[in-house]
Amino acid sequence: NSQGCKLSFDEHACRGDSYVDDGVAIASGGDGILVCGSPGEVSNDVTFRHGDSFYLDPDAVRLTNRLWTDNVARSVWSHLSIRANDQLRQRVAFALNQIFAVVKPYFGPSEVYINFHDIFMRNAFTNWKDILREIAYSPMMALNLSYLRSKSMAYVKETMDQTSFADENFAREIMQLFSIGLIDLNLDGTPKLVGGAIRESYTNEHIRSFARAWTGFTRQSIRGNFEAKDSNTNRVDPMKIVPEWRDRFPKSNLYGGYLGDGYPLCTDLPARQFLKKGARYRLLGSSALPELMEDDTRFENRLVLNSTGTSPGLYDKLCAPSSGACTFPMNVLIDNNIECTGVECEVDTVRVVSVAGFFYEYIQPACVEQPFFENGVKLNKDEDNDDPICGNPLLPIATSACCENPMSGTIDAISDNRYDIERMTFDTMKARCAALEGRTACEYDRV
Repeated sequence: NSQGCKLSFDEHACRGDSYVDDGVAIASGGDGILVCGSPGEVSNDVTFRHGDSFYLDPDAVRLTNRLWTDNVARSVWSHLSIRANDQLRQRVAFALNQIFAVVKPYFGPSEVYINFHDIFMRNAFTNWKDILREIAYSPMMALNLSYLRSKSMAYVKETMDQTSFADENFAREIMQLFSIGLIDLNLDGTPKLVGGAIRESYTNEHIRSFARAWTGFTRQSIRGNFEAKDSNTNRVDPMKIVPEWRDRFPKSNLYGGYLGDGYPLCTDLPARQFLKKGARYRLLGSSALPELMEDDTRFENRLVLNSTGTSPGLYDKLCAPSSGACTFPMNVLIDNNIECTGVECEVDTVRVVSVAGFFYEYIQPACVEQPFFENGVKLNKDEDNDDPICGNPLLPIATSACCENPMSGTIDAISDNRYDIERMTFDTMKARCAALEGRTACEYDRV
């Protein structure tokens, strides 16, 4: 919800202490906190009355608090759908809610239901793709159709030594109930025939393939400014993706190709894509941790950008100065190619950059990484040399490891990086190593 975000310097904007998210200590508070409201959330207006009147069934009030809460959601919806001025939007949203249905027991507090219904209020006059995207990221839909925390077969096998298929429920329903239906249709609505028989829209093979695309989704961390009642889970905010849980293998589409068809190969992107027209950045505020990528919290040294003082560079695009001070726009789209300056010319890509003390995350364009490639190199995920992975030497996917004599039996290596956990191509690593008194790339089993 970047449209609802702002950079706040109020010391009370967020908690000043640290909290734990999935076992990882996360610091909060400090200068330049990025504060984001929920989609459609507005600030209080003191000229409005402090409340409104809703009908509540006295029997429900006398019963359990759960029944009372359910009736609140029903009363709020009835109140708005009948009295709101945008009656067409209200009715379209109601119709959409009947299609993308979530069963009642999963809701609980009234705000959870109202937040889910607001998806259809926002998108009543947009398009089907936008609706599908929002409901796919809804924790309520993920709970209802059981793909919440679905994990790839490879992850389950590697971590638990078990064989488990990705959950197929949502992959089936998004086709059968939410989009193309069971029968493949012509443009005039008549069924397509193959050899005189009606052609089905998809098969079980398609379902199994698409199910792997819906792995990795989990809830966002709990926060304090929405109605949660006794629950310690976030059922309001769009879900996040855990990269380790995702299925990384190719997925076939409905037409004999693959889901990535039409996107460029990652190896075909131009050098230093982060400086090219179309590159995108999003503001992180005073936090150096990216949100669309996973970085270890121990790494804080980011690529620092400086103003060239002459032609506008990446610094100036992100700073967006006005009256001598940076305005820090929330989202930045590079509208023309930028010439690299200084350290920008030494790196293959960036993750998070520092601009006048604040941080921006680079959003890499969508591209396809092929699972099979030539001249692959072994990559080590940690210091224990366990579970090696194979990497494409043409892509900036690993940091450097330079040794004096790769065959000497030593395990000492020097990493020559321009920022913490810098990713580079294999050729860039070899050039960095050669500049370190003639060092070479370490042999994998000796690092």
